[in-house]
Amino acid sequence: MGDMQGKQRELRHRSPLVWVLGAILVVTLAWGGSVLVTRGKVSPTSCLTSLAPGSSVSQADSLPSAAEGQEPYVVWSASTQEQGSVSTLYTARIPNPFQSSGLARILLAPSSVSVGIVVDASTTIQQVRILEPRTLVGPPGTLTSFLEGFKGMSFFQVLTAADGFAPAGGGALTIPVSALVTDLATSVYLRDMGKEGFDRFMAQVNSPGLRLDFPFPYFAAKTWQGNSFNLGQLNGKKVLVTFTQPTCGSCFEATMTLLNTVVMRKFDITPVVFIFGDPQLEPVQRFAKDAPVGAILISDPNSDLARSVHQTLAPYAVILDDQHIIRYSGSSDKGSPVYQYLEQLAGAQ
Repeated sequence: MGDMQGKQRELRHRSPLVWVLGAILVVTLAWGGSVLVTRGKVSPTSCLTSLAPGSSVSQADSLPSAAEGQEPYVVWSASTQEQGSVSTLYTARIPNPFQSSGLARILLAPSSVSVGIVVDASTTIQQVRILEPRTLVGPPGTLTSFLEGFKGMSFFQVLTAADGFAPAGGGALTIPVSALVTDLATSVYLRDMGKEGFDRFMAQVNSPGLRLDFPFPYFAAKTWQGNSFNLGQLNGKKVLVTFTQPTCGSCFEATMTLLNTVVMRKFDITPVVFIFGDPQLEPVQRFAKDAPVGAILISDPNSDLARSVHQTLAPYAVILDDQHIIRYSGSSDKGSPVYQYLEQLAGAQ
């Protein structure tokens, strides 16, 4: 009887210790699992094959960075027997801006982040993503939409973007990732054009005004309805960019006539309209209401966006071909050559 009571007392004394050891084991396993997840990575092969199923992936020659002190880009290529090279992945590391947060320290977050940039054969961005760590601790919930904002931009557009370009929502990653994309575009052009050719190219990009046979500056804005819009969304399409001041009667009439002509003649061209003036004013609201369906309207009350693309006159029109090269830049009045150029470039269906 005494022995049994002694054993029961011994079990009661051990129970708290067992529970403590069990709790420590559970916490350790959970912590270890979380560390493994946050320090995992996406392989170049899986990144490329997700975009080009059935392709073979191989490592190519590294690409020197245009930025002083930046390590060369590691390059991977995906190819198929039918098409040859279809996608190229460039990878580079940037400092992890979230490493100092408490949770990141607990989970032993790495000090740097590996960023992958995938482009197609025409150097149009197919994807920007974080390759390592697989799960990044601390970024905003809008990180995915930020990275997707680069999709569809060509390196040509990256370098000619009006006032630069950075999608919204990247938090502390906005500046370093945007700088990395710009540096990669610069590095590719330097490789392909040489220093002298690249300097001439950038001198043209930075010259004032809208020049014929040169790309229209890339821009991003909100439409009249509040939707996000950027010029890259019209890749492969001919575009008519018009600038109007609806409070000016002749501007209102000239621009509306031009837009209606595009619709009635069934021109294969997408109108984009920069609308100057306070959006609360009646003529401005009436213009937005009467504009043909299909026209992309952008409220630019103080001409800030127009100024960034080097054009603030109204009424004014710019015609872009399907590569968004400027083929006409001038007045949009009824007697102006804009209608002739529209006929030549867009054609009627």
